[in-house]
Amino acid sequence: MSIIIHYLFFLDAGTSGGNSKDNGETSVKSSKKVESGIYDIISEEVQRRSALITSFCNQGKVDKAYSEFKKMKEENKLPTVEAQNDLIKGLTRLGFLEDAYNIFVQMKGMGGMYKKTIYTSLVVGLSKAGHIEEACKFLQEARSYGLSSPMSVFKNLVQSLVKSGHAKEAYSLYMELKSLGRVPDACILDDLIFAWSQSGEVDVAYKLLLELISTSGAMRPTLFNAVMKGYALENRLDDAMKLLEQMESKGVQPNAATYNTLIDMLGKHDNLTEALRLYNEMKKKNVSPNVITFSTLINLLGRANLIDEAYEVWTDMRSFGVKPNLITYNTLFKALGRSGHIDAASYIVEQMGREGVSPDSYTFSILIHSLGKANKLAAAKSLFEKIKEKPGVVDVVTYTALVTAMGRSGEVDEAVHYFNEMKDKGYKPNVIGYSSLIDSLAKAGKLEEGYSYFQEMEQVGCLPNAVTFNCLIHAFAKAGMPDYTNKLIEDMEARGCGPDPYTYSGLIDGLGRSGFVEVAWKIFKELKELGKCVNVVVCNSMLTALVRTDRINDALECFHEMPQFGCSPDDWTYRSICFGLRNAGRMEDAYRIEQLQQLASPQRASTRTLMV
Repeated sequence: MSIIIHYLFFLDAGTSGGNSKDNGETSVKSSKKVESGIYDIISEEVQRRSALITSFCNQGKVDKAYSEFKKMKEENKLPTVEAQNDLIKGLTRLGFLEDAYNIFVQMKGMGGMYKKTIYTSLVVGLSKAGHIEEACKFLQEARSYGLSSPMSVFKNLVQSLVKSGHAKEAYSLYMELKSLGRVPDACILDDLIFAWSQSGEVDVAYKLLLELISTSGAMRPTLFNAVMKGYALENRLDDAMKLLEQMESKGVQPNAATYNTLIDMLGKHDNLTEALRLYNEMKKKNVSPNVITFSTLINLLGRANLIDEAYEVWTDMRSFGVKPNLITYNTLFKALGRSGHIDAASYIVEQMGREGVSPDSYTFSILIHSLGKANKLAAAKSLFEKIKEKPGVVDVVTYTALVTAMGRSGEVDEAVHYFNEMKDKGYKPNVIGYSSLIDSLAKAGKLEEGYSYFQEMEQVGCLPNAVTFNCLIHAFAKAGMPDYTNKLIEDMEARGCGPDPYTYSGLIDGLGRSGFVEVAWKIFKELKELGKCVNVVVCNSMLTALVRTDRINDALECFHEMPQFGCSPDDWTYRSICFGLRNAGRMEDAYRIEQLQQLASPQRASTRTLMV
């Protein structure tokens, strides 16, 4: 794109001096001379047919105009320059750039006189088609003939640069225009604000927003929203909230998109209270929530297991006359499944049908996953059997949900059956399906069979990820086969997908359970020395293994060193160490540890669910 910056120095016809005229109709002197030669004798027929070409172009019938042009060319007759100009513009507008360019080159070769509008059409057409460098070359050529370009040309160039992901080049064009004393219009600034907001440079977008406000007074909520989304991409909640205050102080009314962005950001920061406050604020300010607002809130409340509140928002949506879409329904099903209220889903499915919203494969995947989680395997199988012959409903995601549900509930043979059926039906299992099946087989003591699927996935080109490796590493460690775990870890490193803390958590836990506590303790010490992959989950695995084998002093060492690795003990840590101390008859030490726990946050969440 460096060529673009080079050509920018030729953008303004009034900056280079010389004898060029800037009236938009300047032509090359040599062209005038030739025109008195080649184009001076124009027959009545040529004039009539040229007028026909122009008429077709004005009516938008460019195809007929081009057809007439080709007929004349076959008869060794050329339309007038004006007709060819009109045809070039028409072809360019329709995107037939090659045809337009060929006519243009032919005109130049014969000394035809062409106007600024031709260059404008070509530059705009080329830029819209993504041929940015070619467009810039025409700008330079126009400049060499003393032709200036209207702001619409630069607007199209900026839009094309932005569309093709070249925000920096678009910004350079904007700055060059300013240096030449030409004031870019608001549309160019709009495009730049949107581009920089989404390119990870939201501070530039904010600066441009302030400039736009100061120069044109334009204060549209869409521009503020673009910058706010930029803050969201960079996870800058405080700046986004300040921007909301700025909007209101400048009299710009936030709209639903504004609140939706902020509510989603607050949810990701676990600030559900503030998210609900904004929801109530938008209602008080008569800003109607839309389907995105309600879907976002249901998702946030569902993640927090506040199913009653989620259903209240669902009811609220009805009162606003907002019709839920497929995303809303799927979000509600996830919330119901997460909170253990999947039985209510049947009523919601019926409601979907009444409202003309068809469930998709993802809907059924959520339902099957939730039924499996609630240990309702018969219902999960029944649902799957009902839908699997329907076209476009069952796919690899649906099969994977059923395989996972069966495997997690210990129905390993059923999991294998549906996994193989998925392959027989022509669906290619993904890494999630393979990992789930391998994990289920390993936990059921069928490690050899699980490993065979690991080998199969590589043969079919499905690359294992960290989860796949972690499942096997934990299983081999638990089976007392540390040599295999070492090979798998080496393989992980070679593939660049680990190991991570969960790898070592599973490794240490498995080795501890299989009697290789000393090996696990050695690995843990090496991790400490290297200062990598040590978090509360890894420490808990090591501490539990030490307590289980009555190595209470080593367990205390592990406990007291946790703050050195930037991790704080959680409920599981305290329970494990206190259990070990009481078992060893060290009641006073257990009491002191319990006192430490009381000083810590009383609402500390257990991390046991993160254990491999």
